[in-house]
Amino acid sequence: MPKDVKVPHVLRVVGIDPSTTNMGVCIIDVDLTQQTPFKLVYANTIKGDKVLYDIPVQFDDTAGTGVLARSYCLARALGNLLRIYTTDWEEDDKVLRSMTGICEDNFLGASPGTFKQLIQFVALVQEQFVNNGVHVSYVLPMLAKEVVGAAFKGTQKEDVRIGVMEYKWLDAGDCDLSLLDEHSIDATAVTLFRCEILGQHYEVFHGGLAPRRAPPERPAPVKSSRRRRRRNRKGAVREVDNHSP
Repeated sequence: MPKDVKVPHVLRVVGIDPSTTNMGVCIIDVDLTQQTPFKLVYANTIKGDKVLYDIPVQFDDTAGTGVLARSYCLARALGNLLRIYTTDWEEDDKVLRSMTGICEDNFLGASPGTFKQLIQFVALVQEQFVNNGVHVSYVLPMLAKEVVGAAFKGTQKEDVRIGVMEYKWLDAGDCDLSLLDEHSIDATAVTLFRCEILGQHYEVFHGGLAPRRAPPERPAPVKSSRRRRRRNRKGAVREVDNHSP
């Protein structure tokens, strides 16, 4: 990094795990001037049903699924958090915002309908960041898991939790990471992805990505012993076990 470029002492990173029901939020401070662990400031899951109030008419679908109403209220809660945890610094008589955001990107799963709803929510999240003068970027779920060594086939929520708890460059302070639920754990992994990029750019982090952990051994599914009916080539029906060829 050029020595004549002024940077804030600490850059605050806000990470989001989006959902149409709950929203995981994590805030981590990155020291841009020295090699020191990332400092956890806030980690929580905001429940959509707990923030349903003062809903504008254009977002009020509480008589139906309530997805749009929850999305609006969760995004509004994010805006409140951004204002509470905003950090600024001055340069040449200008006040600059030393905060950046990152959100898990939309990922098409088994339900196209849910994917569409998630796109709407992420758009509301982006609007809150923009309205508060905070830049926001996006990361694919598997890349965030890779940071905590949980990017392997068959990975589960518990693998991400273990990866976050074993992450060596995170100072959790008084926060007990084992008490965080899956949403706030995922948000922490998302935030760490951005923290590593910033740390490498400002030459204060050289840890690289976490090593890939071998997937844990899980018992093979037990085949049912129930009998089923099968037709042979002549059309006759016989009963066989599931283990039969």
